[in-house]
Amino acid sequence: MPRLSTLSATFLYLLLQLQPSIQITPFARPWLNQSLATEQRLQLLLSHLSTTQKFAMVQGDTELEDNGTGVNACIGHISGNTTLGIPSICMGDGPAGVGNSLNNVTTFPAPVVGASSWNTSLQYAYGQALAQEHKTKGRNVILSPTINILRSPLWARSAETFSEDPHLTSRLAVAQTLGIQSQGALACPKHFAAYNQDTNRFGLDPKWQAVNINVDERALQELYLPAFKAAVKEAHAASVMCSYNRLNGFYACENEWLLNQTLRREWGFQGFVVADWYFSTRSTVPAVMAGLDISMPGGSLEAEYGFPAYYEELLVDAVRDGRVPAERLDDMVARLWRYMFELGAVDEPVTGNAGVVARTQAHLDLAQEMAEQGSVLLKHEGGVLPLGMGKYGRIAVFGVDGTERSQVSENHGGFVIDETMVVQAPLDAIKRRGARENISVSYSEAYPGSGQFGTIPGSMFVDGRLKATYWTTANFSGPINQTAFVSNITSATYPAELWTAWPQVFSCRYEGIFQPNTSGIHHFSLVGQGDAVLYLNDQLIANMSKANFANTVQGFASLTTGEQVRLRLDYSMGYSLSTAAYGVTLGVDVGNSKRHEDALTLAEKSDVSIIFASDRFSEGADNNLGLSLPGEQDALIADIASRSQKTMVILNTNSAVLMPWLNQVDAVMQSWYGGQQIGLALERLLFGDISPSGKLPLTFPQKLEDTIQITSDLEVEYEEGLYVGYKRFDGLGIEPLFPFGHGLTYTSFELGESRAWVEEGNCTSSGRVVCSVKLSNTGAMAASEVVQLYVSYPDDADEPPKLLKGFSRVALDAGESAFVDIQVKLDDLRTWSHQLQDWTLVHGHYGFLAGFSAGDIRGSVQIVL
Repeated sequence: MPRLSTLSATFLYLLLQLQPSIQITPFARPWLNQSLATEQRLQLLLSHLSTTQKFAMVQGDTELEDNGTGVNACIGHISGNTTLGIPSICMGDGPAGVGNSLNNVTTFPAPVVGASSWNTSLQYAYGQALAQEHKTKGRNVILSPTINILRSPLWARSAETFSEDPHLTSRLAVAQTLGIQSQGALACPKHFAAYNQDTNRFGLDPKWQAVNINVDERALQELYLPAFKAAVKEAHAASVMCSYNRLNGFYACENEWLLNQTLRREWGFQGFVVADWYFSTRSTVPAVMAGLDISMPGGSLEAEYGFPAYYEELLVDAVRDGRVPAERLDDMVARLWRYMFELGAVDEPVTGNAGVVARTQAHLDLAQEMAEQGSVLLKHEGGVLPLGMGKYGRIAVFGVDGTERSQVSENHGGFVIDETMVVQAPLDAIKRRGARENISVSYSEAYPGSGQFGTIPGSMFVDGRLKATYWTTANFSGPINQTAFVSNITSATYPAELWTAWPQVFSCRYEGIFQPNTSGIHHFSLVGQGDAVLYLNDQLIANMSKANFANTVQGFASLTTGEQVRLRLDYSMGYSLSTAAYGVTLGVDVGNSKRHEDALTLAEKSDVSIIFASDRFSEGADNNLGLSLPGEQDALIADIASRSQKTMVILNTNSAVLMPWLNQVDAVMQSWYGGQQIGLALERLLFGDISPSGKLPLTFPQKLEDTIQITSDLEVEYEEGLYVGYKRFDGLGIEPLFPFGHGLTYTSFELGESRAWVEEGNCTSSGRVVCSVKLSNTGAMAASEVVQLYVSYPDDADEPPKLLKGFSRVALDAGESAFVDIQVKLDDLRTWSHQLQDWTLVHGHYGFLAGFSAGDIRGSVQIVL
């Protein structure tokens, strides 16, 4: 991150002049009396705080470079007061574990894996484990869960959120929030609201005006807000993080309609609103009066981006001259401490620190269970699975994602980056199992993976060098700053003047002649931050676009030994955020035909081929490459399948991917970013110790054009309204590759006749519809199935064809049956009326549709409401 100033001396001086500090003895702190109600304790604390102390409680107090880097546990910090008996506030990213580069923690699967389990009890347990590990590291506010709707599978943070559906997202949000707060930590659902892309989330130079999301109120109320509403009203979330984007013309963190009217007045939210780091706080008085409480992490972006420290002198001045009433400052402080008192975080402050080992065997076991329940068997034909029971004598495993190099986590944001992590590699687990069952297991790398390759050495360029031309603009325009010759392309080759000239943006064009020393497919990697485009002989090979954090993209080309290839790489740091990652590194994996032929030969000699394939996406850079697997993976899968007797593909991807080879393979399993225990989970799944049971929380399209695209426009129109995800596919009559809710098992299930009835009053707020259906395991193996209940609305409601309104995950032994009752509150059937500006229940015929996915409805019943 940019180096920021600490709280300035001027600011501290102003604070000290406002009000003399009050001396409190350790025996005169009535707010620490645990027998008092929370509101009493809050008022007692507020009455004893000086204005100076109050100001210090509504903003972070450390530079981000000093926070969350593996040394200091907190990505956001507010200092405590030992005299007052008040602990520090320590915030940390957490959707997928203990984030921000702290070591000795559990690398849990990505949140999308938990969503794919459709298991709220498991999500509650995960919330508990998350809180325990964060507290062990000294954190008491966990910036989790991420509950933004997956509007497009191209979103960089697809794996960090739950689903395209508001009902599924809501149930998981409530479960995780309750789990976190059951352990005395504060949850922080994020990012509020309509934050569904990273492209232009910070904005563009020179004004750095963030993307504006234009969406009608009905879509907001029915699609983008319900998960936040549930987390607040049902789970009593202690805090909410507002997002970077603008919403209908106003920044989310200074949006009166969003924060005051909706969150506070309509939902009754009692906790605090914290701005997402740096770029979300865009003003002082408008933000504070609209409902923003806490600004993070501290300091300003004035030197780098022209943003002052809105919560330092500017807030002091605003309170002093009455533009921000003193009562509002008290409210901000009260909201910060309300749930700290309520959840026991004041009475039992965290005692951990960054160096403590937080990883436990119980948490590793939970990570494995999540990977087991969240892996989705998308296709299974020809009885290729399970692998055991003497069916096969020779198994071949392909791809580095089958090894300890498996893509088990994202790279940034709330994902774990733990140098001490030990990955339970699928290949090792399969080999151990093979040895026990007398199966020969062989391995071929086949493809070098989706990560970074070694830096191209100068010896591969004619004359051992490239020409580098530098501009102090972001778009290769204006006077040339200087030219130089470099032996390779890394950030270390930049002239020192560019670093001392910060905050000026710059761009650089590298040009040279690349000369391969072997023939075959060459894989190239671009690793860095900002914009980077690689061309070979004027053909686009790899494109990294608007990466806010260090990102990795790949491309490939078939080259011949001794061939002279014109290479050009255009780099711009105009959209970068962190000085530590400025620049780009160009790497290559020198391809050769022998590696490819060796893989095909191994496939021919084996009874079954298991191919691991992956991508590498994370916060900061949306997928601008489409939904195909990176590099030549698609072609490689097709080639291996053409030589194999049986073929299975295991996908470790951020989101949905296209599968042009689908008809050539026998089985496909989606394991997402499965966490460090993925190998042990896959062993149990592949060899039939347990049956797969995961269900897709998003729709997989047949082609990119079937999905909603993410553009670089600063004005984004959500013209699709309610038609997102499976609702879009239903409404437009598009056949997906795999529908929302899809997932196979090793057994078979049937649904009997459905019944539905209204309980506790028709069309009243306390009423509910109960749908009952008989579920039978008609196969030969115990397994879990998820009964999904969709509702079709009367025509007058103008809703999509069907909406998920309930689900139940049920475990049954072979031959066992059970009646499954799913309740739907009548309030949950209400739709938003623009005319009434309220929720209303449209009268008419409702269909209650029970099935195993959005594309597999097995029974229905009609009710008139």
